[in-house]
Amino acid sequence: MLTGADTGFLISLANAEEVSLEVWKTIVTGENTLIISTVSLNELLVHFYKRGKTRQAKEFLEIARELDNVFFFPLTVEIAELSAKYRYSFGIPTVDSLILATFIHQGCLKIYTSDRHFLVAERLKMEVILV
Repeated sequence: MLTGADTGFLISLANAEEVSLEVWKTIVTGENTLIISTVSLNELLVHFYKRGKTRQAKEFLEIARELDNVFFFPLTVEIAELSAKYRYSFGIPTVDSLILATFIHQGCLKIYTSDRHFLVAERLKMEVILV
């Protein structure tokens, strides 16, 4: 299943929180495919750098890049257009609308996040799981 991972999920994973580790197992075993916006990647790396965890940031990237079912998606014109629509329609912050638009553009059916803004995706028939 195509699954979107927001920044909050990635931070939860970096902190080895149980729920996120269980989801990660489904990624590692190939049961699910993980979609990550480069916006979330940026936020995650800033999170690591602020805490002096540069090595941990590099390790995460190395592991994620080795997996055949983890994909990082950059911003595109199409994603920017979708983002504007969802930012305006749902009133969510720009960063979150960019991440949500990435998930929608890639066809995600499920989103893992710690951010309640993403609950609006349920209106779009996406499953949102708060971690």
